[in-house]
Amino acid sequence: MSAQADHQRQAIIEAVEVLTKRLIEWAATQPSQREPADIFARRFITDMNGRGWRLTPAGRANPLARRPPPDDPTAVTQRGAALAYAELAKVMEKRAGINQDEGDEA
Repeated sequence: MSAQADHQRQAIIEAVEVLTKRLIEWAATQPSQREPADIFARRFITDMNGRGWRLTPAGRANPLARRPPPDDPTAVTQRGAALAYAELAKVMEKRAGINQDEGDEA
């Protein structure tokens, strides 16, 4: 497991411990003296923000980020350059055709 995953796991464990403690205290309070559940939840989230916790958008992990490095990085770089050159050539041909069409009309 990576260091980042270990850190995240530890942060989750700590957050669960804090929330559990607060819920037990909240449940032990007499119902007439309890704060409403939405205020309790809002205060908990605000306190967690104060501890450095930040809500992040849920999303799928980028599969490209986990790929192992290529066997031959030079070949990959050359392939990428060749693709970029081919696309540039297409754009240049298209522009040349547009310029010729404009020249014919003038």
